[in-house]
Amino acid sequence: MTSSTAGYEPLPSDHASSPSSSSGFTYPPTAPFGSPHPRSLLSSFPPLERLSAFLPYLDRLVSSSHPQPLPLPGPGLGLGPNGSSFKPSHRNRLTPPLILRYLLYAIGGLVISHYALVGAFPSSSYSTRFSASATTPTTTSSVSRLDDLISLKDEGSTSQAGTFFRDPYPIKSMLAFWELAEKEVLSKGHKLDTCHGQLGRELVEAYHEGQLSYCRSPSGSNERGDFIPVHNKGDLPPHSDSSDEIIVNDNRTEITCIPVHHSKFSKWWPYPASPCLSKNLRPVKDQLKRFQAVGCEITREGDELRNEMGREKFLGGDIDLIDLGEEGQGEEGQQEGECKERIERTVVVIGRQDQWNPFHVAEDLITTLVTIFIAARTAPALINTRVQLVFAEGFGMDQNHFTPLWDRIGAWAPRRLSLDPWGEGVCLTNAIHSVGAGASLLSAMGVGQPYSCVSTITWAASHYYRHIFGLIPRSLSRPASNTETPRPRRPINVLWLSRAKLDSYAKTHNDWSSWRDIRHISNEPELVAKFRTELAAMCEDVSSSSKGFGPGGCVFEDAQEIPETWALSTPSSISSPSSDFGGQTAAVEGEEEEGVQRTPVPIRFATLDPTVHALETQIHFVGHTTILISSHGGALGLSLFLPPGDGVVIELQVEKVQGNFHFQHMAKEMGHEYEMVEITRKVDTDVVWQSLRRWIWKVAQTDLEEQ
Repeated sequence: MTSSTAGYEPLPSDHASSPSSSSGFTYPPTAPFGSPHPRSLLSSFPPLERLSAFLPYLDRLVSSSHPQPLPLPGPGLGLGPNGSSFKPSHRNRLTPPLILRYLLYAIGGLVISHYALVGAFPSSSYSTRFSASATTPTTTSSVSRLDDLISLKDEGSTSQAGTFFRDPYPIKSMLAFWELAEKEVLSKGHKLDTCHGQLGRELVEAYHEGQLSYCRSPSGSNERGDFIPVHNKGDLPPHSDSSDEIIVNDNRTEITCIPVHHSKFSKWWPYPASPCLSKNLRPVKDQLKRFQAVGCEITREGDELRNEMGREKFLGGDIDLIDLGEEGQGEEGQQEGECKERIERTVVVIGRQDQWNPFHVAEDLITTLVTIFIAARTAPALINTRVQLVFAEGFGMDQNHFTPLWDRIGAWAPRRLSLDPWGEGVCLTNAIHSVGAGASLLSAMGVGQPYSCVSTITWAASHYYRHIFGLIPRSLSRPASNTETPRPRRPINVLWLSRAKLDSYAKTHNDWSSWRDIRHISNEPELVAKFRTELAAMCEDVSSSSKGFGPGGCVFEDAQEIPETWALSTPSSISSPSSDFGGQTAAVEGEEEEGVQRTPVPIRFATLDPTVHALETQIHFVGHTTILISSHGGALGLSLFLPPGDGVVIELQVEKVQGNFHFQHMAKEMGHEYEMVEITRKVDTDVVWQSLRRWIWKVAQTDLEEQ
């Protein structure tokens, strides 16, 4: 016999139930009551079985605590009929041990009856009272802890813990968000004007139309510059749609450039611009922007492009030609152009990176998308490749406020050449070289000219950069149940972007200037107080708020006091009479119709000074904002993180700033509403409040119409 239970078989039912069966065992066998760990045994039983398990112990306890007296030898010892010792009968004699024994049996019986009654009649008042008094505290505590854990996984939860994120395939992701942007713009119909795709897919096609071979092998015949990437090991899925285009080629350099001015559609672009693709390019050791092109010659079209570009930066102005057959020896006897280290991944070389101004950073981010889209159109085989960014400017990480954003793009952390320069003999297999920084989609039409056209590229950029911080597009995050009519009302979040702490810092650190001075608001505390007071009063007027916000009216929540409410958006999270947030449901007479949604619309207000908040906090607040309001300044560049097509931007401009349309361009390209309000350094708070009030009503009415 072995100790394994695998050999046990269920007993036949007739044996198990037969009263004459000599075996009282059941299957599977249970541990004897004499187990050294009775607690583990009891925990596996239902309540009734737990109590019955105690009975043998009670019997032993009584017997061992009060042992029966043994008969004494001597004359008093009698013999029974068969010669056995005779014990006097105690049947009618009540002793303390016997009384205790019967008492314990009676208590055990009552306990068994209690659990039998609770089990048989769970809905009775007796059972309900017992459950409430005996089990509620433990159960509630357990459920509460479980709910806390579950809430950490809920998208949009205010207590959600962040996780490490990096997008290893950004080309594929960016293209997906571009398709989503085009569908969303199309769904809005005549409300949005793309100006015939001036800043959309048509622009990328115009770039592609001018594609040319810049540097190729003398024996090559690739005049148009069709780019076939190097097949990096393990970089592409084996069943990629584009895998048949990828070949293992030699070490010769090839460069394809895609200029903007070679198409009639895009000749309006204010400066020459040309992103390029390269393979087998050799960076020069310790140089930020110098490369060696080995075994290729600049084509006639390449010469013309170099002359056309003039002083504008592009790859063609940063290369030195190296003959593959040269016998010149480098370090350690290596031939010129021979690879010691191959970078087996797609690198995106970015030549310009702003350090801290959110508007100029937004330009860089959008320009990166333009470059990626052009590269994907030119070489579709790159779409499914892993990517690493390379920054070619001499910036480190300590002063760059946007490092946490750039570090989420690509399978590897960006390579910053100022900190991690190229070594000797490095070879880039596939490289995308960003378009120059002469103009961006936000400035190409001229900052002194108004512009109201939507850009699907800028729209897609907003989606993508929001996505890497966990902000899901509304069109994707809306539950299926919300497609029914009426859908839940959305909160209206009003965010004031402050410059107060930035101005204070500049004054005390000798960084004050006339440009800062003319934009400084001298009565900002008064303006912020006006917003709070009027927003609260708007929702206190029940009859008025019900007309603008629906039967439930609105409820004011000061998110400055309780910041975790800012991201709440689902019906279950909207304030109720029992809420900790102090919200109150508006009561409106005569509107108790069945099916009418009476939950109040939260109107939230918060202020944010980017100077004293981490980038993640800035993106979180702007990413959940409905109406963004601020004076003219770089901080309005954070509007890139507003939900595309769903926001309002109110820009306050003093007289000397008027005529600057940077932020109008930005808002319109992402489908946002925009208003410029003229102010002086001492703001007329009534004028600004009236503008904000109009937009709140308009947003609320639009949301009602979509019900």
